[in-house]
Amino acid sequence: MDKENNSVEKQRSAAIGFKEVQPGVEEIKFMQDGSYSGAGNWSVSVNVIVNGKKYKEILNQDGLDGGDPLPEGNAGTRTPVEVLYSNGQEATLK
Repeated sequence: MDKENNSVEKQRSAAIGFKEVQPGVEEIKFMQDGSYSGAGNWSVSVNVIVNGKKYKEILNQDGLDGGDPLPEGNAGTRTPVEVLYSNGQEATLK
């Protein structure tokens, strides 16, 4: 697997993890490929739209890692979410 595909797979996994716990997610836009910290953990900067408002967040492969305070809740998003990957690909997570 080349670096770009590996990055998109990690981004997809992070988007799914975020969608599964955060309610009201409408869009996730990856701002970069993502990178590993000195501790070996992968993370990536994203802009997300939740309930019509834009937030700057950091996702890891499992979902949310930090960033702006988000609306309360952990029921996840049951509606489709638009995802824009760092390589320009677009997808809809159902």
